[in-house]
Amino acid sequence: MLNVMRDNLRHLKWVLGAVALSMLFYLGAYFDPRSYNKGAAGDWAAKVDGKEITRDEFLVVARRQDENYRRMAGAQYEQIKKSLQIGSQAIQGLIDKRIVIADADKLGLRATREEISRAILEDPSFKDPQGNFIGKDRYTDIVGANFEGGVEAFERSIGETLLVRKWADVMASGAQVSDEELKRAWTSRNVRAGADYVYVPASAVTFETKVTPAETTAWYEAHRDDYKRPEGRKLRLLVIDRQTLVAKTNVKDADVKADYDQHAADYTRPEQRHARHILLKVPPGAAPADKESIRTLAGSILTRVKNGEDFAALAKSMSQDPVSGQNGGDLGWFGHGAMVKAFDDAVFATSPGQFAPVVETEFGFHVIQVLEERPAGTTPFDEVKDSIRKRLELQKAQDLAVAEADKLRSELKSPADFDAVAAKADLKVEGRTLSADDHPADLGPTPEFSSGIAALQPNQVSNPLPIARGFAIAGCTEIVPPSVRSQSEVLDRIANDILNDRGKTAALAAARKILAASSLDAGAKAQKLEMKKSGDLTSGALLPSVGRSAELDAALFGPASHVGSRGVAATPGGAVVYEITRHDVFDPAKFESEKPTLRDELLQQQRNQMTQGFIEMLRQEHVIEINQPLVDSVNG
Repeated sequence: MLNVMRDNLRHLKWVLGAVALSMLFYLGAYFDPRSYNKGAAGDWAAKVDGKEITRDEFLVVARRQDENYRRMAGAQYEQIKKSLQIGSQAIQGLIDKRIVIADADKLGLRATREEISRAILEDPSFKDPQGNFIGKDRYTDIVGANFEGGVEAFERSIGETLLVRKWADVMASGAQVSDEELKRAWTSRNVRAGADYVYVPASAVTFETKVTPAETTAWYEAHRDDYKRPEGRKLRLLVIDRQTLVAKTNVKDADVKADYDQHAADYTRPEQRHARHILLKVPPGAAPADKESIRTLAGSILTRVKNGEDFAALAKSMSQDPVSGQNGGDLGWFGHGAMVKAFDDAVFATSPGQFAPVVETEFGFHVIQVLEERPAGTTPFDEVKDSIRKRLELQKAQDLAVAEADKLRSELKSPADFDAVAAKADLKVEGRTLSADDHPADLGPTPEFSSGIAALQPNQVSNPLPIARGFAIAGCTEIVPPSVRSQSEVLDRIANDILNDRGKTAALAAARKILAASSLDAGAKAQKLEMKKSGDLTSGALLPSVGRSAELDAALFGPASHVGSRGVAATPGGAVVYEITRHDVFDPAKFESEKPTLRDELLQQQRNQMTQGFIEMLRQEHVIEINQPLVDSVNG
């Protein structure tokens, strides 16, 4: 949850990957599990292994989203409705929730009555102005008026939401972050540079756009290596799944308490705030008028929640934070320094139950409500004992997986031994053809796995290779040599490559003329272009109106870079002329002081990524049918 606030566009891939998981948490409060399979024949939205997700279940979720979007967008709603794909969002979330709960059940995970009760008692929706629980009668009235199926169905849905969270914690328990990854991430965020620049897009220069067959053939012959299929390996695989070994662990209550006592310092928490927010993003390079309209919209949302409108409903329909938005904007508890400075300052300057003024950060504009505060202290044992137990179980399961993988490897002399060894260990031999560029989602492979299989020769067996699920042992039966795709297979790609090359060449020529002028500003005006200031940039960041450029990044952040350096760099869409105006150096002391917080953040990113990978893997284990006409009718 906290990660979205601190992340930038370099991490977009994993942020988007977390959307499906956040939808699971959101769905828990909007459908009654007792309605499973109650639809008439054919009255279904999807089927998972033949079990229906009914039309009504689907429409309850989709309609709620539709109503929220319609209310917020007003007259513009019909213009944007199709792009929202509300039906697809709703049905995929329902499917994912169904298969995750089934997997959690197989793993023996449960949401206890105590945990459900605690979640309800801690929900701000059921507290009076003094922060006390509103009482059983008032709680029953509220739930009965707002949730189909009453208290029983509502509490069942809360239990399912807690179960999904437990499942996610277990799936992501193996996440690790190396010191090198920490340094790279910290540098990319904290070491800044800046430049005056002139962007020369390929669209602003003239070049030949007709590609003849002869030119296509000539390009293909000169760049055949660009169209290669990489070398691969035909493999036999044994997978030692860590999760299947959890049942063999024996973690006693005394072990859990001893671990808590031994790591007491880890449960000492700083002063914290519990807050929720609604994020309205500002697109890169947005015009001042567009930015101001987003600020105005944020102000209107703030007025509405101050006047009593449901904050959580607005967050679900309007917030562009994909992780917290569908959870009512809830960011959970966090301490000083966990968020970007402007957000952090606003939250800790606002009293519980109050709203902060609209806050602008690098991510956009935020409407913030501070829900609760708690002083520095120690997290009670009862709050963390379940997570400690799961961690200890997984640690022991990991040790068992290491021992099992080493034992199996000692018995495997060649790929021919896999069947007999697998049968004795009650494992299954998998056949795959993979290259170092392949990343099969069902394995959750690591760089060590990719490099390990790439080094195998025929009749060789790898050492145990770490993967997200545990370990894999690979035996190579054959090397599949790289091959060049035929010209006909890549005809469109060739034409596109030729035009891109022509556009880049023409843009670089124009950029060099600008560089040769007396100043960047004078050179830009001569080409009827505009010199701009980048502002502060971090490595890998988007340059406004330009995008990312590896050449420009190297020029701005390379060891030889200095203020006053000038040059030309290619970009995906043309070229850029630059003059460096700022160049920072790495600060080891600051890095060390911030490393613990950064490690937590990167671990959370990796956990989200791993969890989404497991969801994708689970989808492959189930037979899923979707009533596409019904979903399309909601998509618009």
